[in-house]
Amino acid sequence: MTLKTRLLLIVLVLMCLLLLTHGLLHYKAWRSDSVEEIESGTRLALQLLPDDLPLSAGDGRSDMLEALIDRVQHMQDIRHVRIDLLDVGGNVLASSNAEAALGSPIEGVPGTVRMKPWRLNGEIAGFYRVLPVTSDEMREKWEGFKRLSYLTVAYSVLLGLVLYWAICRALEPVRALRTALRDIEAGRLEARLPIFTLPELAELSASFNRMAGSLAEVSRERSALLRKIMVMEEQTRRAIARDLHDEMSTYMVAMQPHVAVLSAACRSEPSLERYRGSAEALVGHLAQLLGRVRLQLESLHPVEIDALGLYNALRQLVEQRGAQGPRPLELVLSLNGEAADAGHAVEASAYRIVQEAITNAFKHSDCSRMLIGVSTEQGSDGRLLKLDIWDNGSAHGIPTGVAGLGMLGMRERALALGGVCAAGPAGGGGWRVTVRLPFARNEQEIAA
Repeated sequence: MTLKTRLLLIVLVLMCLLLLTHGLLHYKAWRSDSVEEIESGTRLALQLLPDDLPLSAGDGRSDMLEALIDRVQHMQDIRHVRIDLLDVGGNVLASSNAEAALGSPIEGVPGTVRMKPWRLNGEIAGFYRVLPVTSDEMREKWEGFKRLSYLTVAYSVLLGLVLYWAICRALEPVRALRTALRDIEAGRLEARLPIFTLPELAELSASFNRMAGSLAEVSRERSALLRKIMVMEEQTRRAIARDLHDEMSTYMVAMQPHVAVLSAACRSEPSLERYRGSAEALVGHLAQLLGRVRLQLESLHPVEIDALGLYNALRQLVEQRGAQGPRPLELVLSLNGEAADAGHAVEASAYRIVQEAITNAFKHSDCSRMLIGVSTEQGSDGRLLKLDIWDNGSAHGIPTGVAGLGMLGMRERALALGGVCAAGPAGGGGWRVTVRLPFARNEQEIAA
């Protein structure tokens, strides 16, 4: 869960608590106000109703009763109560609001129904009955509650939108920092943060930019040093390989016919029979020594590159490994562009990376087909040699080989030459290795 989502959830919970608190407080005030208003209306009605109606000699009982009924019926303006005029038998003679719904009793109202006798010349002639009309009060309170609730909800929504905007604005530096850190993680060391307006964030931005600048400078120095070491290493390897090939292997090849003559003489001459074992052992040792020298030459520097060039050397490598592999594996090589000016260190590294990828496919993958693409492209700082190697096996990690390069060795070699190396499961299935190596930057590197 992101920080923005958490903050918005906190705001939403606070808004819900605000609405709940508003409802509870309004409900308590509602009950208290309702009790007071109904009780006040009941007292007022009881005070306005006459207790005793005197009859004079000229007045009739029916006229006085009609006047009382008319009086009760005109008391409908008294809110929240209904007044009934009853005779002594309990029959309703008149009502102030006969159509009013009584509603449910409200808890806390003492004496839900009030009774009061009325007299004619001191004689009880009936009763007044005062009943609370709670439906009237409930409707008024509910309408007031809805209006206030709508206002509170509108205010809460507006406040939520303002807070959402404020949170998004406040988290913009965090998003910028996250993007910059991802760029640094991906190797884009030129990533920088903008200068923020807040002093604390401005200090953070300045510190981050200084750190990124220092890291970029250290990375450039490291890359330059590694590239120089790689070039010097390749020069040394080529020199040793040249000496082995031109001096030692030449003498050993020249020794082979002489050793063969001695061995044949020992087999044909009975007097030399006792030297036959030594001559044959000398033949075997010389052959084994030549094999070891060839292996050393291959590990020091691929002589095929000097003799054939990178692309032809890769063609020969693919043909040999496809024919001599421990199991059937279709190797498809695609070559584009011209790598003549890449430099010996770059060409040797590209050759070894392809060689190691094929070896790993045989050892660590169940693939039946491998595509090897080698091409050149124009980068922002010059030309690049691009290797795109894919196989259709299940996704597998390329371990760090003890005798070979391994994935770590591939990455370190690419980094030393100022390039990049990435490996992982391909989008459509299989395993992909992508390498980009910059061409040599000067004559020394080209001739290395």
